[in-house]
Amino acid sequence: MRVIEHEQNRGYGAALKTGLAAATKDWIFFTDSDRQFDILELQNLLVHIPNHDAVIAYRAPRRDPFMRLVNAKAWNLLNRLMFGLQVRDIDCAFKLLRREDVQNLRLSSRGAMINAELLIKLARSGVRIKEVPVSHLPRLRGSPTGAKPSVIFRALREMVMLYGGELGTVTHKQAMKFMAVGVVNTLVDTSLYFFLTRGLSFFAGHLVLAKLLSFLAGTISSLNLNRRWTFGLRTPLSLAEFVRFYAIVSLALLINTESMRFLLSFGLYDLFALLLTVGLTFIASFTLSKLWVFRKAQPRVAQL
Repeated sequence: MRVIEHEQNRGYGAALKTGLAAATKDWIFFTDSDRQFDILELQNLLVHIPNHDAVIAYRAPRRDPFMRLVNAKAWNLLNRLMFGLQVRDIDCAFKLLRREDVQNLRLSSRGAMINAELLIKLARSGVRIKEVPVSHLPRLRGSPTGAKPSVIFRALREMVMLYGGELGTVTHKQAMKFMAVGVVNTLVDTSLYFFLTRGLSFFAGHLVLAKLLSFLAGTISSLNLNRRWTFGLRTPLSLAEFVRFYAIVSLALLINTESMRFLLSFGLYDLFALLLTVGLTFIASFTLSKLWVFRKAQPRVAQL
C-alpha cells in the first residue's frame, strides 16, 4: 500500500487525477472512503472486464437527500445536452478502469467536473463502457460537500470551459445558442399567447389563431440573432438566404399550427399542447437552419 498525499486540499478532481496518474497495475479501481459502498460488490464489476474496457457503477437506489437527487438529475441532463454523455450516474465513485486508457487522457478538471470529463473522453476514444448497479448505503458520518454553492459554481465553470474548448462540438455549441435564441422567441410566443387567450375573450374560442399570431411575433428576432451569433455569419444578407429563412419560417409555422390543431383535436390541455408544439418546431428549425438556411458559402475557385 502506498499513501499519496497533497500538502494542501486541492479539491476532489485534483486528488483523483493524482491517484490515477500514480497507478501501476493493469486495472484501476477507485471509490470514496465515506463507506456508502460495499467493497465486496467490486466482484460484480470484475466479471465484465473480459468484454469491456471500463466498468462503472450506478447507485440503485440512490440514498441521498431530495435536493441532492435533484442536483444530480440536473447535472446528468446538462452533461447529456452539452456533451452527449449518456450514463445513469456520472459521479458514482465506484469505477473500474483500464489503466492504459485512463493515463492516456489529459484531464484538466480539478473539481466535481472530473468524473464527467473522464467519462466523456473515455467514450469519445472508443472505450467499451459497461454500467452495473450497486448498493448505496446511508451515510453515517461526515457531511457531503457536493451541494455547496462554491462546489457547484466551480463545476459549472469547468463545464463551460471544457465546452468552449476541446469537448464542445460545433453542432452542440450551435444547438445551445439556437436554443437560447429559441428561449427568447418562446418567451415572446408564450407570453403573447397567454395574454391573447386569457386577456381577450375573442381568442378564448380561437386558440389556433392566437397560436398563429404569437408564433409570428416570436420569429422577429430570430434571423439576426441566429445568423450572426449562432452560425457566425458576417457577410451581408443575400436575397437567397432571406428567401430560405422565410421558407423555413413558413414551414415551421405550418408545423407549429398544424401540430397544435392536431394535439387539440385529442382534447389535450392547450398549454401542454403548446409545449409539445414548441419542441417539435425547434428540432425541425435547427436542422434546416444549420444545413440549408445559414450554411456557409464555399469559396469560388477561378478557372483559368
